[in-house]
Parts: sequence; C-alpha cells; structure tokens
Amino acid sequence: MATIELTAEHGKCIAILILLWLQQQLVFAIAVAFARKKSGIDAPTLYPRDSEIKKLNLSEKDVDSYMCVQRVHQNNVEFLTCFFPVMLLAMIDYPTKTFYAGIVVLMGRMVTALGYYRGASKRVAGGWFHFGEYYVVYLAGKFAYKLINEA
Repeated sequence: MATIELTAEHGKCIAILILLWLQQQLVFAIAVAFARKKSGIDAPTLYPRDSEIKKLNLSEKDVDSYMCVQRVHQNNVEFLTCFFPVMLLAMIDYPTKTFYAGIVVLMGRMVTALGYYRGASKRVAGGWFHFGEYYVVYLAGKFAYKLINEA
C-alpha cells in the first residue's frame, strides 16, 4: 500500500485542472450558446443538416462561424476526457512539472480557440499546447515505469 503526501504543488495542479474545466464550461460552452442564438441552430443539433441551413436561411459564412465555435467546444470535450486522467496520474509523482505543462495546455487551448473563432485554418496558432500535453503523457509513463520497476 502506498501513501501520497499532497503538497502545495499538487494544489497548483488541481487549480490548473479547475481552470481547464472552467475554460471549457464557461468560455467555450457559452460561446456555443451565443453562436446558437445568432444562427438559430437549436440544441440538440451539433452540426446542422443542409435542410436546416436552408430553413434558417444561413449563409456559408454563418454556418462556418457556428461550426468553428462548436468545434472548439466539442474538440475540447474530446481532449479533456483523455487529458484529465493522465494529468492526475502525472501529478502524483511530478506535481511541479505537471503544473507547468498544464499551464502550457491551458494557454495553448485558449490560443487555439481564439484562432479557430476566426476560421478553421487559424486554429493551428495554438497547436503548441501539444508540447504540454505530450510532456504530461511522458510524465505519467515515467511514473508507471517507476512503479513497475519498484515492485
């Protein structure tokens, strides 16, 4: 049986997790609500069919604008469901490194969103968040390796 002594550095990691959650639930989800209101695309529709686009008399620009906002939100949902557990594992043994990598992810995801809101091709501006993401995966793997070899 192992015990974990939680430190201030672990608290910082938890704070980053909360900020990532708030970014998703407040910033990105609220942007979708505004895009829905502006376009008339009601929930539960994620991506409107051609018939809905025609019925709402939406231009190609209207549809692209809505789709970009929706994709920021949906992509982040997909990302966080995989990232959160890995970050939690990495922070157990490497809280300081995980904290800094989490900051890179948080900031990069925001830059990605801001680019994406201007057009799908501009989303790559924040692609550097992957450096933080992959580093967290590395740290979790390093932790797993350490546990396996201690047995």
